[in-house]
Amino acid sequence: MVTMTSAAGRLSGVAVLALAALTAAGCGSDSSNGSDAASQAASKASSAASSIAGQVGSAASQAASSASSAASSAISQIKGGVDAAGDVTAGAAKIDSDGKAVSELKVANPTADAHDYTISVAFDDPNGNLLDAVVVNASQVPANGTATAEARSNRQLTGTVTAKVTAAVRH
Repeated sequence: MVTMTSAAGRLSGVAVLALAALTAAGCGSDSSNGSDAASQAASKASSAASSIAGQVGSAASQAASSASSAASSAISQIKGGVDAAGDVTAGAAKIDSDGKAVSELKVANPTADAHDYTISVAFDDPNGNLLDAVVVNASQVPANGTATAEARSNRQLTGTVTAKVTAAVRH
């Protein structure tokens, strides 16, 4: 799993590299070449930063994909459950003070008996790209009644995030 600390550390390293390259480029004795050297150093630093950012983005994508696979696996292991995705709605996702996305889930049990629900929720960016996925349990939702549960991302997320129910099982 990728942590924000390791990603920030790699990006900080690129910033230090870029600063060092720019500082070294400006130290030449020939002032006419200083600007070319600074441009070349900035270009190299920018390329390195893009490469690292791509690696961090790829690692984050892999982490989200792994979370989604784990959620699907958890849902598929429930024996004797009934597909109940239509019983659950996700509220608007908000970023809390810890940087995690949070969505209130409303569970409506249409049956004559109390049931537990296991719910998979995906957190997506505005383009529909998966950022994180979680599994939430809502216990003993009353017969012909409703309950709420909270879906909270595993990772810190930024920007606009949406939450959607990807699967729900009533058991």
